[in-house]
Amino acid sequence: MRNEFSGLQHEVKCFDKELIEELRRVYASRVQELLKLLRRPPSRLYARVNTLKTTRANLIRELEEEGVEAYPDEHLSDAIYFRVEGPYEFECSGEKAIVVDEHTATSIMLGADLYRPGIVKMPKFAKGETLRVVTRRGELVACVEAAVSSDQARAIVKGLIGVNIGSPYKAPKIAQTRAYAKGLLYPQSAPSIVTSHVLSPKEGMLVLDMNASPGGKTGHIVQLTRGRALVVAVDRSEKKVAILQKTLERLGLNIGVLAIPGDSRYAHIDLNIENKADRVLIDPPCSNLGVRPLLGCGRKFSEVLNLANYQRQFLRSGYYSLKKGGLLVYSTCTLTLKENEENILYAVEEVGLHPVELPETPPYAEKVSFKGITAYRFSPFTHDMPGYFIAVLTK
Repeated sequence: MRNEFSGLQHEVKCFDKELIEELRRVYASRVQELLKLLRRPPSRLYARVNTLKTTRANLIRELEEEGVEAYPDEHLSDAIYFRVEGPYEFECSGEKAIVVDEHTATSIMLGADLYRPGIVKMPKFAKGETLRVVTRRGELVACVEAAVSSDQARAIVKGLIGVNIGSPYKAPKIAQTRAYAKGLLYPQSAPSIVTSHVLSPKEGMLVLDMNASPGGKTGHIVQLTRGRALVVAVDRSEKKVAILQKTLERLGLNIGVLAIPGDSRYAHIDLNIENKADRVLIDPPCSNLGVRPLLGCGRKFSEVLNLANYQRQFLRSGYYSLKKGGLLVYSTCTLTLKENEENILYAVEEVGLHPVELPETPPYAEKVSFKGITAYRFSPFTHDMPGYFIAVLTK
């Protein structure tokens, strides 16, 4: 069966009309062009160097010894990137399809092999059989050769299910390197790496990370403070906190981190932290419309409205937790005004926070102004970035 992914490069019809109009408020006549770009991965796949374990130069050298080419980022001293090649046309003769979640689909579309976690549904198949890998909506993202039978696959929780033999893009399999296993790097987008630098945590500070799992930014805070700050890392379930702890343990960055399951919309009360935090990081659940490649469909404007209201509750708790003169950084990986600029306007006009304009625009970002408030956006149109938003506030 021929690669169906190329068809996804055409006009995207995954969103309701109200959501398209919401995106038009930001991108005007370029909305359809934006949606096509979102379907493609950036040309660079980023990772953060674990500077408490190695240097960037040593990490690049170690990866090269494993046959993986990595490059130092031009603006972020603790970031490296890998080149993403494609898109390619590919054939898939398999008639049976394995359905995977969006996170797994993204990895496999970039050339990763298929592992048990992330599989939503699978048919009966034999070892060695050629299989299609599709999203929940039937979008073909790769072709794999089964490494085990379906009976064996159902009996395991982790492990290799299929070897990737065809995908539209190719990138190094970072998670399969010795450097990854040793905790020397953490795959993370450039805007996400920038966020912790903008937060600028210092040794001796109390830092509240209100939406901490899976732990990328939490670990970066530990790096930047050399483990000499108290980081209170909160997420809403024990499962999410377990993921956070596993990330930090692999990286060796669980120094000075207090990981707590709970609803951080009430952190200032539950943690007795009111007016005590030097830094507050809010990276709340969002509509994820800036993620690249953006797979799956069916997003609705009503969901954006619900999320925006939910995000405002974190901003209010963050205000109460923050000490006077401290910094609060709000970030999302989405594109809407409702979840970004309008929430910051709410934080200023209704909550009592004050906007902060940085001395220099962060790397890869564009400075934007909304009703007199300065914030920072990352865009597929600029530097081939994911869609992302950062705002800095103080009390």
